[in-house]
Amino acid sequence: MKKAIRFFSVLSAVFLMLSASMACLAAEMSGYTYTVTISAGNQGSLSTADGISISVEGGGDYAINLEDGGKLVRITGLTAANHVRFLNSAASVAEDSKYYVKGIRMGGRDDSLNLAYFQVERDQDYVVAYGIRGNMVQYTVNYEDAAGNRLYPPQIYYGNVGDRPVIAYLYVEGYQPQAYNLTRTLQSDAGKNVFTFVYTPIATTAPGPAGGGAAGGAPGGEAPGDAAVPGAGAAPAGGGAAAPGGDAGIAPVEDEVPPEDLDDDDMPLAGNETEPGEPEDVIDLDEEDMPLANFESGNDGTVARANGRLLKYMWFAVGIGLVAVIALVAGAYTYRKMKKAESVKSEKKD
Repeated sequence: MKKAIRFFSVLSAVFLMLSASMACLAAEMSGYTYTVTISAGNQGSLSTADGISISVEGGGDYAINLEDGGKLVRITGLTAANHVRFLNSAASVAEDSKYYVKGIRMGGRDDSLNLAYFQVERDQDYVVAYGIRGNMVQYTVNYEDAAGNRLYPPQIYYGNVGDRPVIAYLYVEGYQPQAYNLTRTLQSDAGKNVFTFVYTPIATTAPGPAGGGAAGGAPGGEAPGDAAVPGAGAAPAGGGAAAPGGDAGIAPVEDEVPPEDLDDDDMPLAGNETEPGEPEDVIDLDEEDMPLANFESGNDGTVARANGRLLKYMWFAVGIGLVAVIALVAGAYTYRKMKKAESVKSEKKD
């Protein structure tokens, strides 16, 4: 009997340790916050005044702060539910500079550009990537619905032929794009350098980039009706992004569609609306709008989606549960054998 008591005491201690581990894990998932920094480097400076070029989606008590005279943006209070957006118009260089803005990449790296709209997964440091002006060409970013109606005015940027810029989508309430990022290789023919985000209505209003954070200007992640597209349609001050003061102040385009008379046979049936699929992280337009399955912005999970993180925790919890079940079965089996041995021993004494 003493052995049984000792065994179940050890088993209880194991369960207490497992419970404490799960409590710590839950606290990390719900309470820990992350910081993302974006450095302008030596060639330019950053701005957060428009509230869009550097912004956050996903809500929460985050803050966007411009530091060091425009050389650094620090975003604090982020969680795994947040995404950060970077537009090239957030960075600028001097008018006589030989450099232009290409995008952002992880600090300490000199490889391909990172996604311009990315999942927050941990503390992350980014730097603005610059190129040297050479064979410069224009590229255009459009924001349209499936019928071709403009939701925002086009944005115009410039880069070198052969560049592969990565462009972030802009939030439109009640719509979702085909992808959060678009990329393609710039060609000498500007007419082929078009990035078009196609938005599809969603059945219920998607959770927008809720406020909750303070930025150095407008709150990060505002709905598009609250702020203008930065630098839309203007020539670049730094070669990569549209110049400030071009068509700033333009509100999202509202195309009026005349009502259409429908016959009874043409009336849509209630409940037949199809839900759009989940947007891709990135689409390579060089591959005829097919998802870029092998796009890599680093092998360390910088742009991994939140469900990957949750999957890791799920497998961890499954492992703990499996160990607990095995321990219970082993305990019950051991206890039964001990009771049987005691019964046989008692019968022999009698």
